[in-house]
Amino acid sequence: MLATELHYTYMKILIVRNAFSHDFGGAERLAVHLAEELKNNAIDTIVISRQTRLLTYAEDHGIKNKKGWWWSHQNWSGWQVLGIPFYLGWQLALFCWYVCVFLRYQPDVIHLMSKDDFIAGTLAAKILGKGVIWTDPADLKHVFRNHAIFYKNPVGKLVYFASRFTDIITLVSESERKLVTESVGHNLSDKFIVVHTAGRDEKVVPLKRNPQDESAVIFCSTSRLVYAKGITELIDAFLKLSKDADVYRLWLIGNGPDEEAFKKQARNNSFITFIGHSDTPLRYVAAADVFVHPTHHEGFSLSLAEAAMLAKPMIATNVGGNPELVNNTNGLLVPVKNSEEFFKAMEKLGSNAKLRQTLGKNARKDYVTKFDFSTIVKTMLIPLYEKISA
Repeated sequence: MLATELHYTYMKILIVRNAFSHDFGGAERLAVHLAEELKNNAIDTIVISRQTRLLTYAEDHGIKNKKGWWWSHQNWSGWQVLGIPFYLGWQLALFCWYVCVFLRYQPDVIHLMSKDDFIAGTLAAKILGKGVIWTDPADLKHVFRNHAIFYKNPVGKLVYFASRFTDIITLVSESERKLVTESVGHNLSDKFIVVHTAGRDEKVVPLKRNPQDESAVIFCSTSRLVYAKGITELIDAFLKLSKDADVYRLWLIGNGPDEEAFKKQARNNSFITFIGHSDTPLRYVAAADVFVHPTHHEGFSLSLAEAAMLAKPMIATNVGGNPELVNNTNGLLVPVKNSEEFFKAMEKLGSNAKLRQTLGKNARKDYVTKFDFSTIVKTMLIPLYEKISA
């Protein structure tokens, strides 16, 4: 064991994750949580990002970090394809910046977690003989689409070209593997592997409930407040649920561009609370009774994994990687964009404390046996790092 730890000491990993300023969620926290686990295993790790919230999160968790470069303009479809020459110039500048960063820090492996960095970061790393891993945050199924049609998707063609130089590409779920395969148009190579990068196991002190909520049944959601997260259906379902009963509550943790529209939809319902952004969202989840995830699409939900870690029964839409986390022993799956079915699921769990307890215990058991983050890092990711840095 000592020899292994000493070996880890001489490995350095750079983790790169970029996103829009309002997109601070599971994929952003993952970069920091991974760095924490690597640090616990004596691996020197630095997180690079342009997003201030992610850098602050890294700083708060004692992780070394560096402010990176990132261009917020990401859509090059339609008429905007005329700007591709500017995008190529940007990628060249980003490539040069990454070369300088990699020469300065001398990492053994570059772990890239965002599309724009896949191109420049990969090519810069390979020029310098560094190992490269991509973690796809459920983007590649879109990025690779139509890449083989010569007059479509120029950015996807660049990303697809860069993918040839990677050592490993991790996909977040079996569902994503299937979707990426369909986008590529042929079977994926052995470098594509599924790694369920769930949340780390941690002790969370539940938020103290208000006196009027002590005996209530609280449903809790943590997500960006955008239509694609299914908040419309969730609010509709809860309005029906709470119409004739004052025992239910709904906590919405997060913010986003559609927040005001959702507040208007809620019609000043006193049982719906818009918490806003929280640096400690798991305290709300720990204090709630049921975790709800009504999203329209999902690669692999860190939020669901964290709810399972906290032994919470779950209600989620039957999309993407959700069925790999939620089954009839630990929660309920409902059709996407169906507020009536979501209402029925909320009513079923809300009215049955024994069922909530049983599902919650099973959720915790599934987390420990299948999705414990520390185990995944030690048994899957670290061996991959060692393999490609040799």
